[in-house]
Amino acid sequence: MFRPKPLKLGHLVLKVRDIQASLAFYRDIVGLEVSDWIDGHMVFLRAGTDHHDLALLQMPPDQAARHDPATSPVEHFSYQVADMAEMEKITAFLMDRGVPIDRGYGRHGPGGNTFIVFKDPDGNNVEFYSDMIQVDEDHPHTPAIWPGKQMHTFDRWDLEKFVVPPPARIEQLKKGGGK
Repeated sequence: MFRPKPLKLGHLVLKVRDIQASLAFYRDIVGLEVSDWIDGHMVFLRAGTDHHDLALLQMPPDQAARHDPATSPVEHFSYQVADMAEMEKITAFLMDRGVPIDRGYGRHGPGGNTFIVFKDPDGNNVEFYSDMIQVDEDHPHTPAIWPGKQMHTFDRWDLEKFVVPPPARIEQLKKGGGK
């Protein structure tokens, strides 16, 4: 019987109140490198060769104003799997088990990785991913700013492989068009 075989804990996406202050902390204090941005509201950071192992997502002003530091700002955490073939098996497995899928499966712009995001029993977003861009001496990477209002930034496949309707914020990208 099939069961996913995660290779490692991959990355974490944190919602932050002030993206510039958080970037300064994780860059200057923790020592991470910037890989890419989505507009000015999301930054991808790395400690090793993965395109990102931490991403910071700017909270909307109303959320930031009422954010309680005692509550979790985690958007999702992820586990790497071997390849797209396993991603396809995992997607079918989640659907067969009735696990609520939030988004996917697809392929992100920044990082180039495939993804499927689903809910655990407590409503936390968990992601499986594969095929993330690697950054090292042989594979240099120049940080870029990806346009947040273009579908291609969120999903290079334009939702063609999604197995559930996209969340409302992504549906807006679909209606707006753009690659």
